[in-house]
Formats: sequence, structure tokens, C-alpha cells
Amino acid sequence: MENISTLTHATERDVDLLLVEELKCSGDFVHWFVDKLSAIVGSPIKITTSEVTHSKRRTYNRREIDICLALKARSGSPTYLLIENKLDTSEQFEQAESYRAEAELFVKSGEARGAYTVLVCPDAYSRQHRQFSSKFDANISYEEISLYLAERARQSGELGLRLRHRHEILEQAITKSRRGYQAVPLAIIEQFNAKYVALALKECPTLKAGPSMLKEGRPGESKTMIFAPETLPNWQFLPQMRIVHQLREGNANVNFYGWGDHFTKLAGMMAADLTDTPYRLVPAVNKRANGKSGLMIVVETPVIDNLSGFDAQSGSILAGMKAVEKLRAWVWSHPEAIRRWAAAASDQAAK
Repeated sequence: MENISTLTHATERDVDLLLVEELKCSGDFVHWFVDKLSAIVGSPIKITTSEVTHSKRRTYNRREIDICLALKARSGSPTYLLIENKLDTSEQFEQAESYRAEAELFVKSGEARGAYTVLVCPDAYSRQHRQFSSKFDANISYEEISLYLAERARQSGELGLRLRHRHEILEQAITKSRRGYQAVPLAIIEQFNAKYVALALKECPTLKAGPSMLKEGRPGESKTMIFAPETLPNWQFLPQMRIVHQLREGNANVNFYGWGDHFTKLAGMMAADLTDTPYRLVPAVNKRANGKSGLMIVVETPVIDNLSGFDAQSGSILAGMKAVEKLRAWVWSHPEAIRRWAAAASDQAAK
């Protein structure tokens, strides 16, 4: 039988979930992982039980820790491993430093007896990003984890098949890192997009379809409708902006690029102007190299699955569009408030 990949490709999120499952369900994997770390840092780490959380603990600057593993001994405080998973995205601004700050805070507060930062990534990634990877206490490669899973997969039965599948997912991720990603277009996505654009043109004509919405061959992980720049005003005082409908996350948002760097200074002023609206403020980090943190005005919308067809979800889709349209209208109708925000952001950037 021909060996056909189960997934079109493996994404960083796939590896996140694979690691979380192994750390939650496999004591053998936890001990192997901790032994690897202990050998690198030159200090044995005691462990009786463990507990893992994903994208839950946030640092002082609101960034998420990809995976947090608490290692509990028979007595005393636990040891924490703060794990960053990288497949192909560039480092975020001061991302490694924020992991280090969180680890130090754990120990300083007495919540932990020790805390280590760990980067999990393909070998090629750590070589390409040497400065970034060197800022973590340890690097554990996809290749090492894949080999571990392959060796355990030699057993027969269902567990062997599951471990072999996980090994294959990591191999797909490693290969993607080496050769670069090529989008796999899906016909159902193209059909969904075409119907979305047609409905927006009919029901919400102020929303202008952006180039990515009109592009053929969008891959299966494309879950965001990014509207054209002319959907938003082009006032001279504005930073780069975009307005989107995020289908999977269930929200509409407008993003002011660069303003997230000044979140603590802008939040009070902006929140006051958003009083009695359904909108909330969320800082967002640009994952490109040296990317600036954006500041989003967000409103909740129904969650949409663009792989489940358009017609059965048309009511929810239209509700999401209408939310985008109302958010757009709010921006256009509040130039003086936004001018004040822009002036405050400019003042902070100049300091």
C-alpha cells in the first residue's frame, strides 16, 4: 500500500498539541524530556508527578507561554519548565527575554524551587536562529523527539500505531522546516471564499474584499478574512491598520500596528472611549522578525468552520460580517478619539 501522509502538512499548532498530549499522558516521555534537560543544564531535576498547561500562563507583558510543565517532587515547591515551540515562525520581539523574566519571577516569588526555559524546534531552526535559541536554558530538537517516538513505536498494537503516527507528524514538520512550506489548496475553501465575498458585496457593501480573499488556491489553514485597506479611513495620523473577520477564533477586529508596545499607556484612554460599546482591547504580537506589537479593538462573533461548507452556516457568517461592518462604522465615526490615541502613541514612541 502506498504511504500517503495523513496530514497535508504539519503546523506549529499540530506539534504544540502533540507535545501537550505526550507530556500529559506519558510519564515515560516526561522523564525522558526532563532527563534531556537535566543533562544540558548539568543539574538533576527531581520529579514525582507533573502537570502541563498550554497557552495558559501569561507573563507580565501579556505574552503567552506555549507550554508550561510543572514538575512536582515529594516535598517542596515544584520546578517549572517554560517551553517555547518553534517550527518556522520568526522570534517575537524580546520573546526569549520574556520567558526568562517569567522563570525568574516563579523562583523569586517562592512559587517554584526552580524554573527553566526550553526551546523545542527543528535542528535547522536553532542553527538559523542561533542568537535567539541561545537565550534559552536548553534546546531540545524535533529530531530527538521524533527518534524517541520511533523507538517506542516498535511495540505492537494500538499504542505502537499511535506513536508511529506522532513520529510521522514530527517528520513532516521537520521536512517542512527544511524545504519550506507550500500551500495545499482546497476546493471547499475556494467555494467558501467565493460565497463569502458575494454575500459581503450584497449585504455589507462597505466591506471591500482584500487580495487574499480573492486569491485562488488558499490553503486549508486560512481562517481569516482580511478586508482591503480602503475599508478603513486613510487619515494622515493613523498607523498601518487592518480590519478582519477571524472565523475560527470567532471575532472581528481592527488592528493598530505598533500601538501594542504602548498598551499600558493607551489602554485607559481607549477603554474610556469604548465605554458602552461591545468592544474590548487586546494587544497582539507580530510574529515576524522584530515585529511590533499591535493593539486590537475586538468584538465577539459566531465561530465559523470554513471546511464545513457555507450554506449551513450562512446566518452565523452574516452575523460576523455585520459585526465587522459595525466596527468599521465606529472607526469612521470617531476620528477625534482616534486622533487622540494616535497622538498619545506617538508621544510614547518618542520617549
